[in-house]
Amino acid sequence: MNKINEAKKDMITFENENFPISFKKAEIDFPGYELLNAKVEDLAKGWESYVVTSKSYPYDKKTRAELNRIRKALNDRRKSITQQASQPIDEFTAQIKSLDLKIKVAVDHISEGIKSFDDKAKKDRHQQNLLQLGKIAVEYNIPLQELDYQEKWDNKTASWGKIEEEARQQFETIAERLKARKEAEQVIATKANEYTKPAMTATPYLQMLDYKSLPDVLTQMDNDHDYLIKQAKQQEENRKKAIESLEQHGDKYVDAKTGEVVDKVHSVTLKLTGTTEQLTALSNFIRDWGISYERVSE
Repeated sequence: MNKINEAKKDMITFENENFPISFKKAEIDFPGYELLNAKVEDLAKGWESYVVTSKSYPYDKKTRAELNRIRKALNDRRKSITQQASQPIDEFTAQIKSLDLKIKVAVDHISEGIKSFDDKAKKDRHQQNLLQLGKIAVEYNIPLQELDYQEKWDNKTASWGKIEEEARQQFETIAERLKARKEAEQVIATKANEYTKPAMTATPYLQMLDYKSLPDVLTQMDNDHDYLIKQAKQQEENRKKAIESLEQHGDKYVDAKTGEVVDKVHSVTLKLTGTTEQLTALSNFIRDWGISYERVSE
């Protein structure tokens, strides 16, 4: 049975025709190996502790030459036999490589055609998947572009059931994220509207949500508003100091400390219309800035 199986392995079948390729082990006849091995062992023994002397020098040179001659003869024969044994292997290898190369050319050409066909089928599956996924996106009211499309969904082995399951999981996650974002934006807008004196706009803080958490953004808003309050107070103090240092001399304002003419006095007539609250606020602003005014009867 084993011989039959081995015989089958030796056969290359092509177009219902068998082409046998057999192999026989190389036979090397070396009947004197054991005897030669014993002689070499006897000759090589004890040289580790041997000391060359002036008397033994001529003999030692001859011995070394004989040992080297035997080494060379053995290695030359090994190389010769190996070369002869390798020759059929090298020829066989060249034959197989030549056949393989010819077959490979045909295989590569067919592979290109198959790949072109597979690529087209993959593109068609991709388009069909997008159409189906677009319908699911409408269900969630989410742009299809938000979906992280998986390349494996275009494979022949990918079932629509599995694709839909994974896509819906993504849409659920996206919907939760968008909902959380909208709620966070509302919190920021509400908080921005609560700030007065000075007022603040929500726009830059809405953009911060792209790279900061909501708590961090709210903390940033508080810090920024505190900074604006301090800045406004400082500006008010600077303004008051500037006004206090000015004295009016005729139609000019003069710095009391330096005597420098800072500005001229200008006079304009305005007719103001507004609510009592607005006019009161304007009156306070004019007074705070040290502007002289008088009421003109209508």
